[in-house]
Amino acid sequence: MSVPQRDDQDGPWNPGPPPGPPHGPPSGPPPSPPRAPVFNAMPPAVVLIALGIVGVSVLGQLLPGFQRWIFNAGVFIAAERGTALPDQPLGPFAPYLLHVFIHASLLHIAMNLAILIATGRAVGEQLGSGLKGSLGFVLLFFACAITGSGLEMLMHQGPPTPMVGASTAVSGLIAAAGWVRGGWRGMAQLALPWIGINLIFGLLGDMMPIPIAWVGHIGGTVGGIILTPFVLAVFSERAP
Repeated sequence: MSVPQRDDQDGPWNPGPPPGPPHGPPSGPPPSPPRAPVFNAMPPAVVLIALGIVGVSVLGQLLPGFQRWIFNAGVFIAAERGTALPDQPLGPFAPYLLHVFIHASLLHIAMNLAILIATGRAVGEQLGSGLKGSLGFVLLFFACAITGSGLEMLMHQGPPTPMVGASTAVSGLIAAAGWVRGGWRGMAQLALPWIGINLIFGLLGDMMPIPIAWVGHIGGTVGGIILTPFVLAVFSERAP
């Protein structure tokens, strides 16, 4: 600390202006805090799956040969047991996974991406953005796709029906996002209304303007209900 000096021995003591910042308005506007890019907060697994969905669609538009191949390899065909199905390049089990990358229209893609981003962000943040958490998210996503398409196959009646879209998987993420929000109660608040909506789709049947794989949606939701607590317990990177 410095001590102010007097101007002379006989005159009054003049300490001068008090120390501190200069008076008056600042010379310019205060610097704004740095803004993080929007996708910095998005879990890597969500971004990877979203890019896969968009990429398959774009390649299908640019390369007709690829579009024919991915449809033959990835479209899931629900049929009664014993029905002969066409040969598929990657075998009969690949469509249980690959159908999530194939969509019927831009609206179909947009709807599923919106649900993926809204629910996947919450689930992915709970799991963590590292390798372990990302692996858990991918496993949950595709496990729900399998439970959805599996229930569709088990319950299907009538002629063989193709099924495409990530709706089976994101239906499971709806349940998972509810669990992250509030445990079993939060899961019920999101999953049960979604199941109810799909039961209404089933009751309307042919009255719907487009066919909806409502059984597959319910199957994916049930998969999310059953699997989410286990996936979070095993793969979450957050400290207990």
